[in-house]
Amino acid sequence: MVDLSRMEYLVGKENLDRIRTKRVLICGVGGVGSFVAEGLCRSGIGYMTIWDYDVVEPSNLNRQLMSAKDNIGERKVEVLKKRLESVSDTKIDVIDSFISEGFKLDKDYDYVIDCIDTLTSKFILVKECHQKGIPVISSLGSARRLKPEKITLTTLDKTRNDPLAKAFRSLVKKEGYRHKIEVVFVDTPIQGTMIEREGNTNKEKYPLGSSVFTVGSVGLYIASIVYERLMKEE
Repeated sequence: MVDLSRMEYLVGKENLDRIRTKRVLICGVGGVGSFVAEGLCRSGIGYMTIWDYDVVEPSNLNRQLMSAKDNIGERKVEVLKKRLESVSDTKIDVIDSFISEGFKLDKDYDYVIDCIDTLTSKFILVKECHQKGIPVISSLGSARRLKPEKITLTTLDKTRNDPLAKAFRSLVKKEGYRHKIEVVFVDTPIQGTMIEREGNTNKEKYPLGSSVFTVGSVGLYIASIVYERLMKEE
C-alpha cells in the first residue's frame, strides 16, 4: 500500500479515510487534466475514471504528465492509467471516446472535473452533471500564458481575459441555459503567438502556445478544490 502518512498528518485519518471512498470523473486528460488526475491520486482518492479520445503527440511533451518520447502515438488514457497506478492505490477506469449528443453518465460520481477543449462536448457534460445533481467544475483556457498568476475560481459569467470562456459564454447564451457554471480560469491577458505557420484556419496559422507552469498550476489548483470539498463532505 502506498504510504500516505504525509497527507494523514495534514488532514487527519478520518478525512483521509473518507477520501478513499470517493469516486471522481475527469474528462479530458491533457495538460490540465493530467495534473488534476495525478494530484488527486497522489492524495488518496479512492476511485477515478479518466475519459479522453486522443493519443500522445510530440507536442504534448512540454506539459502533459504522461507523455514521453517512448509512448508517442499511444492512447492517452491507457498511458496515464499506467502512470497513476505506479504512484497510487487509486482504482482507475478508462473511457476512450468522444462526448457527443446523447451522452449519459452511467455511474454515480462524487465529483466531475471538466478539462475538455471542445465547447460542444464541454456543454453536454456540464448539462448532464447539472441534470443529475453531480458537482462539476470546468477548466477554461490556460494556454498563451507563461506565468501561473491569478488562477481564479468563479462562475462562467464572471470570467474575462479568456477567449475559450468567451466562446463558452456565447454558446451557453445561445442555448438559453441559465444554470450557473463553476469554472477555474487564469485572469491575466493572453500572449500573442510568436510564430505564424502555413494553414487555412486561424488555429492552423496561429497555434496556441502553452507552458507546463500554467497548465500544471491550474490542474493542481482544481485538484485541491475538489479534494477539500470531498474531504469535508459527510
